[in-house]
Amino acid sequence: MQAIAIDGYGGLDKLRLRELPLPEPKADEVRIRIRAAGVGIWDAKQRTGAFPPEHEAFPMVVGAECSGTVDAVGDNVHAPLHEGDEVYTYFYGDQGAYAQYVCVKAEDVALKPKNLSFIEAAAVPVDGITAHQALVDDLQVAAGQTVLIAGASGGVGTMAVQIAAKTLKAGVIATAGKTNLDYVRQLGAGDVVDYTAGDFVAGVKRIAPAGVDAALDCVGKDDNAKMTIAAVRDGGRLAELVGEEVPAERGIRIAHIESEPSAKRLDTLRTFFENGTLRVEIAQTFPLAEARKAQEAIETGHTRGKIVLVVD
Repeated sequence: MQAIAIDGYGGLDKLRLRELPLPEPKADEVRIRIRAAGVGIWDAKQRTGAFPPEHEAFPMVVGAECSGTVDAVGDNVHAPLHEGDEVYTYFYGDQGAYAQYVCVKAEDVALKPKNLSFIEAAAVPVDGITAHQALVDDLQVAAGQTVLIAGASGGVGTMAVQIAAKTLKAGVIATAGKTNLDYVRQLGAGDVVDYTAGDFVAGVKRIAPAGVDAALDCVGKDDNAKMTIAAVRDGGRLAELVGEEVPAERGIRIAHIESEPSAKRLDTLRTFFENGTLRVEIAQTFPLAEARKAQEAIETGHTRGKIVLVVD
């Protein structure tokens, strides 16, 4: 099979198109013929060695999410997964999703939403699971509460605004750049703040003077989480995804999100997509052979939705 693999950690030049053996599924795995693979900043961090797999071995195929068709099933895999099923998955493994085939534990694989293309489905697993876990488990957002989504137009932010507003029935304040304000409104944000216009915390406080009940920082860089906490009320909650640990203050509970693969969450998300509650925004697609360009776009900063590799 063809795959994008690295022979050591480093820069974009480490990503190379390789011919690798077709993987064989273990007893608890399914083999997926990949049609599309999501691209995230975590993939770039895996390439640099910041997020190494548990079992380090080279050549290493990067990538943590994909959509495709079940091609083979292990001896201990039973319903609901069968050969020919269209699926999507977020997984940790010795080899990743930038490839034509991958073997994944069946417990991490779910049937993909019927109304999504393979490209759209590949954009969902990591961002959707991360947003759902952060809002439901870590922030415990409830109907009627006010939640701030900082960096709302990116992959996780796009999912988080919709989940908070449309499934949890919370009031959403979203920060985004000027060109994306209408976009995050369309996703469900009741109020928007242009973070490029100056002090976004002051903008949030004009809407919620006492502070928001909960905040999800999807930016992380430039001390964004440290600024976001200033917009949270005393005794509120903050979840941050990719930044440094933020010291607690004013009784605010802080969670550093490390999302976990979950077929159960993917099943929940599938229901939301199939009933029209959620939508996917694709920022850009690249063929598998252009994985360098895809990761370069991630590292230099794209402003809306998800980047996806088209494998087949």
